[in-house]
Order: sequence, then C-alpha cells, then structure tokens
Amino acid sequence: MSSEDQVRPYHAKDEARGQEAADAVAAVLKHSAEKDKAAHAKVPPRKQPKWMLPLGINLAVLAVYLLIAPPAWVVVNPIAPPDLAAQTTDLKKAIWFQAQRIEAYRLQNGQLPAQLADAGSPTPGVEYVKEGDRFRLIGVVGDAPPVVWDSGGSNDEIQALVAGSSLGG
Repeated sequence: MSSEDQVRPYHAKDEARGQEAADAVAAVLKHSAEKDKAAHAKVPPRKQPKWMLPLGINLAVLAVYLLIAPPAWVVVNPIAPPDLAAQTTDLKKAIWFQAQRIEAYRLQNGQLPAQLADAGSPTPGVEYVKEGDRFRLIGVVGDAPPVVWDSGGSNDEIQALVAGSSLGG
C-alpha cells in the first residue's frame, strides 16, 4: 500500500463491524426507557373540587340575569341628556359651520348649492331654504324657538356666540 492509502480520518477505527451502530441503538433505547420511566413517575393533575361546578353555574345564572334584566343598583351613573340651553348653543354653532360651508361653496362655484348636501355633509336637524341669491338655515331643538341664520340679515346672536368661543378664529 502506498502512503496515501494509509491516511485516514482521525475518528476512523481499525475495525468497525457494527459495534458502533449497536452502541448507538443501545443508547437510544436506554434514553427512551428513562423518558418512559420519568413520564410514568409524574403526578397526575388534581381533580377539580366538587364545589367548583355549583359555584360556576350560580355565577353564570347571575351574570345572565344582570345582563337581561339589570336592577336599578347595577346602573351606577346614567347619562343625562344635556340641558336645552346647551343643545341650543350647539345648534347655533352647527348652523354657523353649515353657513360657512355654503359660503365657501358659493365662492368656489359662483352660486348657492341646490341642496345642503352639495356644500358638504349636512348637519342633522338643520333645514336649508334657498331664496334667489340668499339662503336661510333653520334649526329647532326641543320646545325652544327655532334658530335661524339668514345670509342677508343680521345674525348678531350667532356671530357673538362664535366670536366668544374658540370657533371664530
């Protein structure tokens, strides 16, 4: 044999007639047996106490009752609607905003919109009346007198409200 034939990897053994494979299989079987023994040695989880089922059923029934027919003590803070003066003030501000949208539409297109929706999203509860080159916005809240914006008239009350708030710029 030449010297090239005698060079072998460092881990190669002179004789390997299945002994390595047998050792590997024996190690795997030993490891598997240890795992099975450890799995059977574990303590199974405890059973649920007998009192848990009745408690769970009673709590579920109570929750359904409170959901379907809540007693008065469940409602902690009912939300009260705003008073009529606050609603009127908000309506005046909404009318002012809507009037500004209509004026912007008039500047952009040279004419008044045919309907309120043409000038942007309409404010609910506000009626738009077109009279030639003028318009009126009319809004009503509850039993209060109607709030009117006239494009050609005096709107001092709404202007003063808007100027006094942070809306007027």
